Amino acid sequence: MRKLVVVMGLSGSGKSFLSSILNEEFGYKWLRSDVIRKEIMGIKPEKSAKAVFGKGIYTEDITRKVYEEMVRRAKELYERCEKVVLDATFLKKWQRELVLKNFKDPLFIWAYAPEEVIKKRLEKRKDVSDADFNIYLKQKEVFEIPEEVIYIKVNTDKTYEELKEELKRIIGGA
Repeated sequence: MRKLVVVMGLSGSGKSFLSSILNEEFGYKWLRSDVIRKEIMGIKPEKSAKAVFGKGIYTEDITRKVYEEMVRRAKELYERCEKVVLDATFLKKWQRELVLKNFKDPLFIWAYAPEEVIKKRLEKRKDVSDADFNIYLKQKEVFEIPEEVIYIKVNTDKTYEELKEELKRIIGGA
């Protein structure tokens, strides 16, 4: 079983749903970029910080700090022999390379779902994430397809139980 799992994908793709299953069912410590971002910025998780793509608390500089902090926390947990799941978009190559530079043999899972499912999820989302469908569309434009990592794609348009079984197969054999 891999000690570090990276769940990446666009907003609304089901990253946090997969991460929550890894946390609840398989004992992974869950590090979520949305939570870390708000902590760093001194904002309560339930408070909205909605902004135009790349603005507000979502600038490149702040995003870099968020990913560095997420990896720092993961290293602390990892060194204590904890299993860790990183839950973030990982839109850019540098973000994935940050993980590769700091961890041996991480497992990358690319969460995805049909666009109409993502749109419905984002319309009804009440969560720490501030992303809406417009943010999703902007992310889609700037997403750098991961060529530097080996990943497993998981369609999250399934039930909790189906995804639990799929994750069990993935991490059990990983």
